[in-house]
Amino acid sequence: MKKLHPVIEIDVWSDLVCPWCWIAKKRFEKGLASFEHRDNVIVRHHSFRIADNKPALPYKEALNRKLGGPQRAEMMMSQVAAAGESEGLNYLFDSMLFGDTEDALTLVAAARRDGLGDEMTERLFQASVEEGRSIFGHDELVRLAVETGMSEETARAALNDPELRAGITADEKAARAMGASGVPLYVFNSKYAISGAQPADHFLSALRQVWDEKAEELEEGDGPSCGMDGCKI
Repeated sequence: MKKLHPVIEIDVWSDLVCPWCWIAKKRFEKGLASFEHRDNVIVRHHSFRIADNKPALPYKEALNRKLGGPQRAEMMMSQVAAAGESEGLNYLFDSMLFGDTEDALTLVAAARRDGLGDEMTERLFQASVEEGRSIFGHDELVRLAVETGMSEETARAALNDPELRAGITADEKAARAMGASGVPLYVFNSKYAISGAQPADHFLSALRQVWDEKAEELEEGDGPSCGMDGCKI
C-alpha cells in the first residue's frame, strides 16, 4: 500500500506597506528552500491592511503619528533598514508612502489567479520600498502590473472587480477571527502561528516540527489495511 506523506499548509497574511512583511517573506522563502520536504508544502497568501481607510501619506509622517513622535519612528526605521539590508533589501523611507493598500492588494489577488502572484507582490514591494514609486492610484498600479506581465486591460478590470475586493475583506475577517491584529503572520496547518519577521532558521524549525508531528499522526492512524501485496494488520 502506498505510504501517505504529510502535507503542510501555510496561510500567510501580509500588507504591502507593512515595513516587516517583505523581510519576513524573504526569510520564510529561505527557510522553505532549505526544508527537505518543501514539495509537500502548500502556501496560501492572504491580505491584511494595516492602514485601512487611511489616505496615503509620506511614510515618516505616518510613522510619527502612529508611534507618537519622531524618536520612536526613527528607531523603528533604523531597525527595519538594518534587517532589510541583511536580506539584500534597500528601504528608502524618505520616498515611501503609507496608506490603505486595497487597490494594490486587489491587483495582487488578480495576479494570483493568473499565476503571477509572487511576481506582482515582489514588483509592488520593490517599487514602493526601493524605487520611490507610489503603489496608490490606478494609473501607477496599472503601469506596475504591465511591467509584471499583466495586460493593461486585465489590470484595470481587476481594480474594478468587487469580488476581488470582497476577498480582501474576507481575508481580514479570517485573520481577526484567530485573534490576529497585525502582520506578517504565518499559520502552519491552522495550528501554529509565527508572527513578525523571524529568522529563516525559525521558519525552518517550525516546518520540521510540523512535519514530524503530521508524520506521527499519519503513523498512528495507519490501521489494518489491504493492498496489492496483501494485508497489513
